[in-house]
Amino acid sequence: MKIQNTPQTANFSVNSNIDTEPKNDKWLNKYNNLMDQLSKSPVPNTDTAIGVISKNLPISEQAKNLYSHFKANARAEVDQNLDERERSIETYRKTMVDIMEEPIEVKILPSEINEALLFNNLGINYLEYKELKVRLEMLALAEQDIDKDTTLNRSDKEKLRDITADLRAQLQLQIDELLAGKEKPDEENQRLDFSNRINTQFEDLGLNDVDKFDLLKRMV
Repeated sequence: MKIQNTPQTANFSVNSNIDTEPKNDKWLNKYNNLMDQLSKSPVPNTDTAIGVISKNLPISEQAKNLYSHFKANARAEVDQNLDERERSIETYRKTMVDIMEEPIEVKILPSEINEALLFNNLGINYLEYKELKVRLEMLALAEQDIDKDTTLNRSDKEKLRDITADLRAQLQLQIDELLAGKEKPDEENQRLDFSNRINTQFEDLGLNDVDKFDLLKRMV
């Protein structure tokens, strides 16, 4: 399934060939120049992937729309016979799996063309870079919802944040490897790995076990 949710996008082609050879000092200098040019932009664009990571700017509308879609689907699939807390936990599990696994189609906005050209000159696929950033943004939105969720115990929230932190680290590793010009891993195997990883973490962290401290508070 491919999801396209990018209003006001531009049809712009970017070379998707990635140089798999180790980058030399000349490449590193070009990359540093790229980062320097982007950091000197007088008015950072809040909708760009670069803006989010370098300036901690508001999350893009595309990430918000995709996250809402994934969470709504997850909520609809959850067993309604579960109690409220269990439904919330299962919804977050399914949402995280979709965030990490579901194919998404990102497009280059008119305001991102210059950034895409700079990346393209370095042999970096900007669309792949932006896709990873959108997934990071969706995890940030999940964390916000977890913090505000009144159906969860204190320990539930801590455990869920541990999982999102691990997933963010995995995405950041992919970004680092992309920028370093490493060959992209097989997507099907990678999606399976993420699904197994998330499910195992939910089991290992005992997210179905009520924290004794929270249970005591409810009894008082």
